[in-house]
Amino acid sequence: MQVLKAMKRVAAVGTGVAMLGATLTGAMALDLSEYPGPFVTGGTYDTSNVLVVGANAAASDTLGMVDIATGLQYESKTCVAGGGTVTVSGGITEDIPLGWAIGSNQSTTLEVELEDDDIDTMFDGEVTFQSANYDSRDILVLGTLGSKFSRLATSLTSSEDDYQTDIVLETDVDAIRYYYVFDEVIAPNATTASEPLEVKFLGKTLKITGIDTTVDNKFTAQVGTEYFMDVGDAVEVDGKTVTLENVGEGGSIIVDVDGVKETIGGTTPETVNGIEIKVDETFYETTKAQRSATLIIGKDAVETYKDGDAYVGEDSDDPDWVWNIGNLNSKLQTTTSKTTEFTGPYLGIENDFVWNDDSDNPAGVGECIDLPNNYLRICLDSLTVKDTDYKTYTFERDGDGDLSEADGGTTTSAAVLYIHTNQQEGIMLDTSEFDINGTTTDPKSDKVWLWKCLNETGGDDDVLGYYYETSDGKTTMAGCSNLVDVAAGVNFADVNYENTKGDGLRMYVYGDDTNFNITLMPYESTDMPNYDDNITMAWTASAFAVSSLGASASSEEAGELTWTGSGDPEIGGSISPQTLGSKDEDHRTRYGIIIRDPKGHGSSDEVVLEIPNDQVQGNIVVKGSAAVTAGGDQTCSVAEITTVTKLDSEIAGSEALYNLILVGGPCANDAVEAVSGLGITCDGWSLKEGEGIVKLAANGEKVAMLVAGTNAMDTRRAAKVVANYADYTLTGTEALVKGTTLTDITVE
Repeated sequence: MQVLKAMKRVAAVGTGVAMLGATLTGAMALDLSEYPGPFVTGGTYDTSNVLVVGANAAASDTLGMVDIATGLQYESKTCVAGGGTVTVSGGITEDIPLGWAIGSNQSTTLEVELEDDDIDTMFDGEVTFQSANYDSRDILVLGTLGSKFSRLATSLTSSEDDYQTDIVLETDVDAIRYYYVFDEVIAPNATTASEPLEVKFLGKTLKITGIDTTVDNKFTAQVGTEYFMDVGDAVEVDGKTVTLENVGEGGSIIVDVDGVKETIGGTTPETVNGIEIKVDETFYETTKAQRSATLIIGKDAVETYKDGDAYVGEDSDDPDWVWNIGNLNSKLQTTTSKTTEFTGPYLGIENDFVWNDDSDNPAGVGECIDLPNNYLRICLDSLTVKDTDYKTYTFERDGDGDLSEADGGTTTSAAVLYIHTNQQEGIMLDTSEFDINGTTTDPKSDKVWLWKCLNETGGDDDVLGYYYETSDGKTTMAGCSNLVDVAAGVNFADVNYENTKGDGLRMYVYGDDTNFNITLMPYESTDMPNYDDNITMAWTASAFAVSSLGASASSEEAGELTWTGSGDPEIGGSISPQTLGSKDEDHRTRYGIIIRDPKGHGSSDEVVLEIPNDQVQGNIVVKGSAAVTAGGDQTCSVAEITTVTKLDSEIAGSEALYNLILVGGPCANDAVEAVSGLGITCDGWSLKEGEGIVKLAANGEKVAMLVAGTNAMDTRRAAKVVANYADYTLTGTEALVKGTTLTDITVE
């Protein structure tokens, strides 16, 4: 353990924490299950928080502190009540109808091309290349019109039964494309190793050192991370520790990668124990301790890519993202297009995965498609209608329908079609559609029956009657329709549930007195071309006395329940009608209606629907990785907080003034022993290699949390657990973290 206390601090280019400030709204009990409390409570950051590492800590401790600080920034947000809409800080959002592409020419979708005026974190500026400045920018392209798309899909719009009621973000190959383009004439192939073309690609520096002059879509670039290191410094790269052992007078260096030593000379990259290292510059002094070097280090430090190759860090055999490169030998500006590849030089990537069925595990509600480096996120953030804003509508054969109150006591047991709902007055009958009106207004009820028409002289077998229960519990006739009208289709009623009312969702009856259909049809929304999202149930009858759903009673048949729909006109036309009667999964329509277990209910001669209080749409959010968003009943925005970071030596003697997050164990961070509530000392450290701890304790009137491990990697793992706390089960005041890498973490 003493060796940890003596480890040198690592200097890595670009490492740091810069965050912004808030006030405390309350304290919490000491329980890890309440994290991020008490450091963030109700979205409010406690300004007495201080993140502390040892003055001589390993680089892993600093990286761990950065991970935790980033998580606290995300949790520090303010939310206000609202409707089913989403507000995004620094990004863009749109409510997209189900079945539609998320980016198209339609007014209710996102634009196909998005850039910095849509998403703040995207780039629009100048690139300096060989002493000249060139206007350039990056863009995100969502689909190629008429060809490839990302779209909101349901089980019915996608003909994928296994989606059931889920709404998912399906994606064609090459549907998501990111580009870096040049708005002025430039000659990229003039680049050299000494005068590289250096651009911010996906938020990170891409230093292009060479372009194949015989191939328009091939280049060589530095893709590792640049580190300035003194002799003795160490950095952690891809789970391995790289130490600069020495720098020679002639420019050679000696490195150690997890115990494997190698001498590297010149500027050609070399691989040492699976890590590629390129010497960029060396600084030699007579005194060894004053020697240093700038190194490019990564799984790959320098690589040559061509169009279609796996992007940096992707699995070369099965990449999610591949390069899309073109015209690098041209001396032109880039001209973009929504339908074809660009003219002029461009650098880009595109998705190489396809999500079009349940086995692909497409992104669902609350999930995102992340571009490399988490530079941009495309999220199905939420839905415009909550799960609780649904009512049940049941259509069933009732062989003992009592209509006696409607005919003076005669009809006590009729074979009726019974429609009922748990929404008070959830059905409105449309008497303007009837030939015979029993009422002068359009009655509203939660119980409706269809049977032959009753009038003063008894039942008319050739006329369909509509009956409802009044507010005082009596059954009465609303009106009747003749066979000619029924054959053409009668809009006899509408769903009457909040915003799903009037023409929002009509009920039609059509057919004859022996076979008639009931169809539910959204009819008002402009977001459904041709009003084409129809649920049709086929009933068999004799003189409108219902005998069964489908041809046979008490059995399920495919054709007794069907759905007909269409999708976004941009992505092509109608969807083949689907027969649902023999399916045992729940399904969801484009309006958002849930059809419950058609097979199970069909065997009981009934259809059960869950109907939303408005058309359901998906809140699609495109944002940079730092933007925060929320949907459903609240809108959130990032709070301005200031995260304070200090060395242990800077708070010595004043530890009790702060809520402390101590990263690194007692042998590397002197503040740990200074917090008596933790009860942990360097000499008393008992954990083994491969183990770490997350522990909460009182710190006077404040709180301290220790995040530490036996060695640098163990501390990094513990910090990952805190930063990604939602992925682990944390309870009590102490958790033991185990593992050997950053991906096999377990918590006890």
